[in-house]
Amino acid sequence: MEISQILRILFVVCLCICLSFEQREDKHIRKSRRKRRGCKCVQRYMSEVDKMIDAKLRDFKAMYIVQGQKEKRHAETQRMRDALLRLSGDVAETKNALRIMTNNLEGMMGELDNTQKDYAKLSRRINHMGGALGNLTKYVDTMEERLAYRANALMDNEIAQQEQSGVETKKMPTQCQDVFEQGGMRFRGDYYIMIKPAGVTHAFKALCQMVNNSGWTVIQKRQDGSVDFYRGWEDYRRGFGSLEGEFWLGNDNIHYLTSQEPTMLRIEMEDWNGNFHYAVYDYFRVDSLKENYRLHISGYHGNAGDSMTSLYENHDGMPFSTKDKDNDGRYYDSCAKHYQGGWWFNNCFEAHLNGKYYHKGFHKNFFQRDGIQWNTIHMYSSLKAVQMMIKPASHVNQPKVTIVGGASSSNSNSGSGSSSKSGAAGSSKNFDVTTAVTSNEVKTPV
Repeated sequence: MEISQILRILFVVCLCICLSFEQREDKHIRKSRRKRRGCKCVQRYMSEVDKMIDAKLRDFKAMYIVQGQKEKRHAETQRMRDALLRLSGDVAETKNALRIMTNNLEGMMGELDNTQKDYAKLSRRINHMGGALGNLTKYVDTMEERLAYRANALMDNEIAQQEQSGVETKKMPTQCQDVFEQGGMRFRGDYYIMIKPAGVTHAFKALCQMVNNSGWTVIQKRQDGSVDFYRGWEDYRRGFGSLEGEFWLGNDNIHYLTSQEPTMLRIEMEDWNGNFHYAVYDYFRVDSLKENYRLHISGYHGNAGDSMTSLYENHDGMPFSTKDKDNDGRYYDSCAKHYQGGWWFNNCFEAHLNGKYYHKGFHKNFFQRDGIQWNTIHMYSSLKAVQMMIKPASHVNQPKVTIVGGASSSNSNSGSGSSSKSGAAGSSKNFDVTTAVTSNEVKTPV
């Protein structure tokens, strides 16, 4: 009985143990299943948390970010409005200024129209005055020629009467050196003296200067471009210009002056840098019209360089050429036409002192070289001033004399700033140097 009870008790205990183990395994299985499937409440909680975070972010964005952007947009809009207002003001001011400028321009156009009308009227009056002046000039020239003819006729009559009566006649100077030798021309400056070279029928007025204790007769002068030297044969034969300004004494006169005795030439030049140059030729002669005023020149000395008798273009022995009479050594062209002046051209030149006058020395064409040229000074720049003067070669070594008002200078433009002296002041008891000619226009004796 006891054994059966004990077995029952053991069976019950084993059954309880088995049931307990089974319950534990069920719990463990259920727990594992729960772990695998997850908790839905947590998911719901997390979704709610996400929704809350999104809502907070939206509130933050609306409160701070969107509000800042709105403020920036507002500020930018305000700045644009201010800029537009300023621009509108500037446009209004510009319109006002343009209106004022338009009114001023219309006024200026009106004044310009009036000025053009006045200029046209003035031009017509100037043309009328020019015509009247031309007629008056012709009349004065005619009267001057008549007076000179009558003066020469009276002089010839006086000389003839004095020869018939046995009275010694007054001898006129043949050149400026004659006046200087007889005590005249002791002041530096310009002298206008009546001279009568050998072979000339009637006397003519010449410009004389004292340089290096000698009396020089000026045959050409350039200083300001006031006289056109691009002329024809007849003008160069008779001479042109004014003795008080620019002039060419005339090929006939130069021929008479250089043919009466051996003559020397002095050329004084100034460039645009203020440098003075001179060239002296111990022998200078110009032939007659029959020989086309052929040049003979030699014996250079000075500081300008020898451009008259250089090896490249020697002007010695060349006849004179002008735009209407071509005597140069170039067979295919006219040097006088190409280089705008009359000269003793070869093919074509190393020196050309009768070319165009260029202010500041600049040519329109660098290689044209049609200005006042002396190639040993500058090949491509025109000279500022030049003058050619002659005197007898036999008076090279004259004794020095005391010059009133300062010593004579050997550079160019000697006495150019001094006032003109009358030739009568230098008259001698052997020469008649009267200056009773009313004009200093260059005239060729008949």
